Amino acid sequence: MKSTVFQKTASIVMTAALLVSLMTGAFGLGANKASAASLEETRFLQLYAQIKDPSNGYYSAEGIPYHAIETLMSEAPNYGHMTTSEAYSYWMWLEVLYGYYTEDWSKLEAAWDNMETYIIPINEGDGVQEQPTMNYYDPNSPATYAAEYAQPDQYPSQLSGQYSPGKDPLDAELKATYGNNQTYLMHWLVDVDNWYGYGNLLNPSHTAAYVNTFQRGEQESVWEAVSHPSQDDKTFGKSGEGFMTLFTKESNAPAAQWRYTNATDADARAIQAMYWAKELGYDNEVYLQKAEKMGDYLRYGMYDKYFQKIGSAANGIPSAGTGKDASHYLMAWYTAWGGGLGQTGNWAWRIGASHAHQGYQNVVAAYALSDPDGGLIPASPTAGQDWATSLSRQLEFYTWLQSSEGAIAGGATNSWNGSYAAYPAGASTFYEMAYDEAPVYHDPPSNNWFGMQAWPVERIAELYYILASNGDTSSANFQMAKQITQKWVDWSLDYVFVNERPVTDGEGYYLDGQGIRVLGGSNPQIATVSAPGEFWIPSNLEWQGKPDSWNGLGSYTGNPNLHVTVNNPGQDVGVLGSYIKALTFFAAATKAENGNDIGLGSQAEQAAKSLLDTAWAYNDGIGITTSEPRADYYRYFTKEIYFPNGWSGTFGQGNTIPGSNTVPSDPAKGGNGVYASYIDVLPNIQNDSSWPYLLNKYNTSWNPSTQKWENGAPEFTYHRFWAQVDMATAYAEYDRLIQGGGSGPVEPTAPKAPANPKANAGDAKIDLSWSKASGADSYTVHRATVSGGPYTAIATITGTSYTDTSVVNDTTYYYVISAVNAIGESPYSAEVSATPKAIPVPAAGDLVLQYRTNDTNPNDNQIRAQFRIVNNGDTPIALSNVKFRYYYTIDGDKPQEFHCDYAALGSGNIIGNFVKLNSPAAGADYYLEVSFGPGAGTLAPGANTGEIQVRFNKTDWSNYAESDDYSYDATQSNYADWERVPVYLNGALVFGLEP
Repeated sequence: MKSTVFQKTASIVMTAALLVSLMTGAFGLGANKASAASLEETRFLQLYAQIKDPSNGYYSAEGIPYHAIETLMSEAPNYGHMTTSEAYSYWMWLEVLYGYYTEDWSKLEAAWDNMETYIIPINEGDGVQEQPTMNYYDPNSPATYAAEYAQPDQYPSQLSGQYSPGKDPLDAELKATYGNNQTYLMHWLVDVDNWYGYGNLLNPSHTAAYVNTFQRGEQESVWEAVSHPSQDDKTFGKSGEGFMTLFTKESNAPAAQWRYTNATDADARAIQAMYWAKELGYDNEVYLQKAEKMGDYLRYGMYDKYFQKIGSAANGIPSAGTGKDASHYLMAWYTAWGGGLGQTGNWAWRIGASHAHQGYQNVVAAYALSDPDGGLIPASPTAGQDWATSLSRQLEFYTWLQSSEGAIAGGATNSWNGSYAAYPAGASTFYEMAYDEAPVYHDPPSNNWFGMQAWPVERIAELYYILASNGDTSSANFQMAKQITQKWVDWSLDYVFVNERPVTDGEGYYLDGQGIRVLGGSNPQIATVSAPGEFWIPSNLEWQGKPDSWNGLGSYTGNPNLHVTVNNPGQDVGVLGSYIKALTFFAAATKAENGNDIGLGSQAEQAAKSLLDTAWAYNDGIGITTSEPRADYYRYFTKEIYFPNGWSGTFGQGNTIPGSNTVPSDPAKGGNGVYASYIDVLPNIQNDSSWPYLLNKYNTSWNPSTQKWENGAPEFTYHRFWAQVDMATAYAEYDRLIQGGGSGPVEPTAPKAPANPKANAGDAKIDLSWSKASGADSYTVHRATVSGGPYTAIATITGTSYTDTSVVNDTTYYYVISAVNAIGESPYSAEVSATPKAIPVPAAGDLVLQYRTNDTNPNDNQIRAQFRIVNNGDTPIALSNVKFRYYYTIDGDKPQEFHCDYAALGSGNIIGNFVKLNSPAAGADYYLEVSFGPGAGTLAPGANTGEIQVRFNKTDWSNYAESDDYSYDATQSNYADWERVPVYLNGALVFGLEP
């Protein structure tokens, strides 16, 4: 039996007067739908307006979402006006649902553009290289080994190279696919307002700067970390060393360097959001392909830190991986990459992570990136299969970690203690990785927070809904997704209360009606007291035992020896929003599977509605929030940030660290140094407007002897960006999934018209292509010989391209495409036309150009090709007299940049110029003219120039559309004569054809 609280109607209902009052700040969002909008849709749009209202302070001057409106806070970011990749991923989700309700997708694209500009460290079009030496990376030697340690005091860690790294199997195919290996992932932490004071070294036009904190093992909390720049030229930190020597040590002074760290769950959430955008009607392939590219690089999160073979270190002696044998196919805690700065910075490195936490897995992203119905399979050859393996592996991981009650335990590691130590005797294993109750960090334990339950299970509930809606109710993936979610929802509802407050003892443990602690078990009977208008959800979890070793789904035991205890009920509004979405997707999935909403699904739906109704009363006009006691804030004043003896440097705020006000470190923790406090290292926090309140509370309430707040802990009201988005999207998803609300499709509908149709004429043929239309099962190609029709259907196909060979040269043909599914047919696409022509005879000559390309993605932001010129004559030819032209369409006229990545003749001898055609031709309005400098020398008879690798881009890094380009052929993967790149000798055409 479940708590009867969800069989009652919630007593808090917002009045019409309050609704009108709160809607005055909505700026007309969704006004065209207001008369028909449900309560939940209205509340979503109001929260959206509150979040986007500049006067509320959620965004910086550069348009970056802050972690929180407030500044005095320390959790993962140690200052409220930082931002995280997590915040950006939530921003995507917010704009997806806004686009669903309003059909205005421009804000989603603007959010992605901002993400590219400020938190994905690439050259996003401003000409600034933020991974300046990644091209020096050697995938056969990714990084130098350094052990992790139990305490920050044991750092810096020696870069010993004790274990040789394995081989990186992804780098070559990523370079072949995208033309370079610059990682397309978010760095996890940005100092939005440059509060630390380091500045943005590589892109000084940006106020926001890349920074980092945690670097010293599982025990280093936010209270013990040293905030440092991610682009470290040694201006700050210790003289001649920067900050590097706090973390690693080597025989010489460390080199200036850049380094970034990715939190895999955030990028996966951004991809998850783009999957839902596509499902809800968004069809701009430019941005969908950006999500695919992000998913391509996110695979580095599947690899052991030093690419060691999975399971090889069980005995304490790891062996280097040779490829995919170093992949655990889970989402590890991070991946990181970096390289040198300055004239001697010709090196780069990359690492994965050995530790996989259950809270970071994302089965929806894995589905989107692997399943054709998911629609976001990346361009690299092995990416789709990697993500398909990951999808099943993640679901097995959750099944393995599910306690007998239903909660999900911590995770697994391939590197015990972070140093490839031998596994403890009797360790439970999953695909040869060892069970870890609290992977990655221990202060506080990483799997004690209920948010680490709600986040991932909400995603599993989404997958359950997706598969059920698609009619997949028999696969192993479906069965696992359903079982995990069902058991978890059944467990969690026992600890959720609306209009009641659970009774707990002084240590936060739930009590039953006899005053006895509830320490787990099935269907606990928890005592409550009436509390109108309140909600309470789980906050803290304690773990006992371990799962049984995993031997496959067929041998799953139910984990009778793995148990959880829930304590300290809480009111975390962000977790509440995610939890409501888990309930909502679960309820919708049961309905999709069974045709109605019964049993546990019905209880989940009622609980979601009650929690949504109650939460709205906590809206203070800026967002939904509650007052939070922060018992941990005494740590602002304690001395616990470790510095080795002899280490002294300059912090970005101008102070010397650790400074003179330190205490000796604790020898029991393995170090020889001193401890400083938060305010010693970050003194500007004392200028915060909330500091006097905290200082007074500390002086009047904190008892250092008892380690308790004798007169109550300090309380703060926070408006975290991610939490507000979680609540906003909870209203939207309930409306969309349960009430069928919004402007997007809930019941199946006919697809929209295909976008981006293109027609490219050849000799007695016309090649057609278009973007995938959401919900389409097939496409019909219609043709006419007069613009506007009438059209005749000439083909029905399932793909997004078609070659019409029933055409006559010199006749213009007009085409439209329609999308079809079981419900009906879409309107026609925009009309395109083309005129096939006979191919003229190529110009004769002794010079021949050969072409190939690895650029199989025609809609990315670079054009890449490889060439070589062959001299078939009997006399040498001075290359300075030779030119060739590559014809293409610019697809949005912008300044362009030419790059020669490699040439056997020397890259410096290859010159590229862009020429705009006076009159556009078929497949071309520009050409790139490549010529040779004097240093290229002569081309001997019978010889060739060797490979010439070129690429070019627009300076704003907007995409090209190459499918219809005159000189482009994605199928030409091996060198062959190519007449569509004409060659000129002394200005005369000697080979090939102009368009």
